[in-house]
Amino acid sequence: MGSLCPTKHAPEVSLHFPVDLRRSPLHHAARAPIVGAIQSHETNPIPSLCPRRSRRWFPHYRRNRLAPSGRYPWGCSVNGFILHEDRDRVIIATGFESPSDNRKTGDMIQIWILVRSVDPVQAIREGLDRLICGSCRHRGDGTGKERSCYVNVGQAPLGIWRAWKAGAYLPLPSVSVFSGRKVRFGAYGDPTHLPLSLALAIAGASSGWTGYTHQWRKPSLQGWRQILMASVDTAAELVIARSIGWSTFRVTPDLDHHAFETLCASDRIGTPCSDCLACAGSRSGVRSIHIPVHGTGRRHFIEATV
Repeated sequence: MGSLCPTKHAPEVSLHFPVDLRRSPLHHAARAPIVGAIQSHETNPIPSLCPRRSRRWFPHYRRNRLAPSGRYPWGCSVNGFILHEDRDRVIIATGFESPSDNRKTGDMIQIWILVRSVDPVQAIREGLDRLICGSCRHRGDGTGKERSCYVNVGQAPLGIWRAWKAGAYLPLPSVSVFSGRKVRFGAYGDPTHLPLSLALAIAGASSGWTGYTHQWRKPSLQGWRQILMASVDTAAELVIARSIGWSTFRVTPDLDHHAFETLCASDRIGTPCSDCLACAGSRSGVRSIHIPVHGTGRRHFIEATV
């Protein structure tokens, strides 16, 4: 195979991919902001980086140089992209080449919100998971004790953080890499840490998505209700969230549920999230889903009382 970088620096390339919104499952009321978001994000220049000369990028290209896909910069096979970074967080989408083995969610692009400074396990021990999970009560006491979150951070989140530190992921070239794919906003962490315009563009380019947030009470985040479910913990929160236009998702200690709620299709008939896509915000009307407690933190789960 020839040199990946014939010159000292790879040339800047501006990729433009049209997105056909007619195939998107968006509600008509949500189309206008998403169209605008796509127009602002669909063209994004690839940074001038020389993979042969960059310590950060070279390990990725060395691993993938024998598997060119033709779809990504410099012809490399890329399983994930960096969507957004700030001082405290890095947000990564994975599953473009190697599908998730999560049988409940099915084949979906997984979006991970991770603490930059330390790995996910250490972040929980130091209480730094507040930077990505906000006020979610399932964090436990802030040191990892009594944690009722279903995510086992010692598995996928830890592996993805380590891969990012090793330089395994490229910056997102264009939202068109999500075209025809189904997306899970927030495989770990709260997706509202993404820029809303970027999230709307990803949703518009995709063929469907799911997503949840515990930050649904914040006035500044009300725009997210068109693509995310409000994660609620009590029947009282469910009623409040629905009253301000949010669809809801609730983890319950048993099969007891509110009259508004429908049991998750994964538990009811074994349908994976990638086929159901009911947890996609209020784009097609307000709905409420519940599921019995599951995951590694279920032994610590105690439903809050009002």
